[in-house]
Amino acid sequence: MRKFLIEIQYNGKNYSGFQRVNNGVSISDKICYSLKKLFGQKIEINGCSRTDAGVSAESYYFDFSVDTKLPTGRIPFKLNRFLPKDIQAISAREVGDNFHARFSAKSKTYEYAFYLSEHTLPLLNPKNYKLKPTINVEKMISACELFIGKHDFSAFKTTSNDDKSCVRTIFSSCILRDGNKLIFRICGDGFLYNMVRILAGTLVKVGEGELSLEQVKSLLDDKISRSKNPALTLPPNALILKSVEY
Repeated sequence: MRKFLIEIQYNGKNYSGFQRVNNGVSISDKICYSLKKLFGQKIEINGCSRTDAGVSAESYYFDFSVDTKLPTGRIPFKLNRFLPKDIQAISAREVGDNFHARFSAKSKTYEYAFYLSEHTLPLLNPKNYKLKPTINVEKMISACELFIGKHDFSAFKTTSNDDKSCVRTIFSSCILRDGNKLIFRICGDGFLYNMVRILAGTLVKVGEGELSLEQVKSLLDDKISRSKNPALTLPPNALILKSVEY
């Protein structure tokens, strides 16, 4: 029996997220179907992270075990024959039995994309969230820096039974600007359900003047519940899992 770590890239627009659900088609459904076609047996996989419906990934990893003599480097090519074109394998490597795509990850980086415009821009809108040009970007940048460090992110998550602790460590958090486009980039040891989308929504409230930096700091330091955070959970289409480090 051999264990493999596969890197994939996918457009999540047409899927209910990575993890399996009862009322939709997930990324993992397509992967498990394709693995069964390739290896002729049912195979269970471990994903590196759950991603919400509509969220895409530039670099996502999953692991699985199988008894095969197929060379590691050939697996992506063989797998891509069965995968849909909006989910494609990029690389593969063999790992030890104790490796787990999720629990062995050292960090994950997400990006949320915005654009500044008075009007909806058809080429940007499908993968970006529109902001008014008058928004205070400098305050958003300052709020980003507050996320860095070890905090209880209870005010920045949607209720889920999967998370026993709301404490996470953020290694870096910033906003990159290119003309009328903004990228909120955040790297941490893990993220709660909808956490990045709520953090992005919090930045919007700060930029619009509805949340102060002091209030954001209080949300992070005082273990305040999600109901006390007025930020929206922003749409999934502008969120992407950028990278995972092992």
